[in-house]
This record gives sequence, structure tokens and C-alpha cells, in this order.
Amino acid sequence: MESALIGLAGVVIGVLLSVLLGEYFHRNKRIEVYSQKVFDKRLSVHEELYTIFVEGGEIVSEAMTNTNLNETERKSLVSSVIHSLCTFMDKNAFYLNEDVMVQVATAYVGAEDVLNCDDDLNIATAKEKVYKSSRATKEIILQESGVTEVFKHFSRVSKSKPDSAVIRYFRSIKKLRG
Repeated sequence: MESALIGLAGVVIGVLLSVLLGEYFHRNKRIEVYSQKVFDKRLSVHEELYTIFVEGGEIVSEAMTNTNLNETERKSLVSSVIHSLCTFMDKNAFYLNEDVMVQVATAYVGAEDVLNCDDDLNIATAKEKVYKSSRATKEIILQESGVTEVFKHFSRVSKSKPDSAVIRYFRSIKKLRG
């Protein structure tokens, strides 16, 4: 009788363990499938955000360099860029990190006032501040999208180590900028 109870307990434990493990692996599989879909959508949203940001940067650069534009025109240009970025981020907020959204929304703020500075040194300093913010924002978008890690992985796998005088010079400038 005792061995029959032990056998029955073993069967019950085996069935319960099988059900629990089955459910565990089933949930993990669903999470993997769902995660891939979310990652793909996030990547798509970040790609589009990056493109809009870079295209907006060209307009912002025009506002900071074209002395034929008056203050109202410069403000209108920069505001239109910021507005288009914010509209896109509002529509895609589900896939975007809040911190990234704040960085993107404020990256070009102040660009409209660059040409209002009183001398060339202050103009150059104000431009560099906007350009530095733009570079940092692009890097943040790339990092948040996951692409930076993927690129590092590809470089490790391919053991790629591109090298030339231009690349070394670029890396030295990049290192100086921090």
C-alpha cells in the first residue's frame, strides 16, 4: 500500500511539474514573439525619428546661418522643425522613451536666436552649442533604438577593424568631443 501511495504521489507531482513547465515555456515563447514585434516597431519608429531629426537639422542650420532671414522667419523655421518632431513623438509615444522625447524636443531650442548674438564669437559659440546638442541627440536615438549594440555585435562577429588615416582622424576628433 505504501509503495502505491508513493507511486501515485510521483505521478501527481510529475503531472503538475509537466503542466507548470509547459505553461512556463509557453509564456516565454509568447514573450519572445511579442518582444520581436515590439523591437521591430520600436526600431522602425526610431529610424523615422532619426530621419526627421536629421532633416530638421538642415532647416535649423539654415536658420542659424542665413543672415537674409529676419528674426520672425528664423523662429518660424525652428518652431516648424520642433513642432514636426513633437507631433511625430506624440503619435509614437508608446514606443519611445520619455527621456529621449525630452532630449529630441529640446535639442534645437535656442537655434532661432543664434544670429541675435552681438558678435562673431558669441554666434560661433551658440551654433556649436546647438550642433553639440544635435550630435548628442542623434547618438541617444541610436542607443535607445538598440542599433548601437547590434553594430557592436556585428563588429565582434565579423572581427572588422576598419582603419585609415581618415578614420583615425575622425576617431581623434570624436574622442576630443567626448
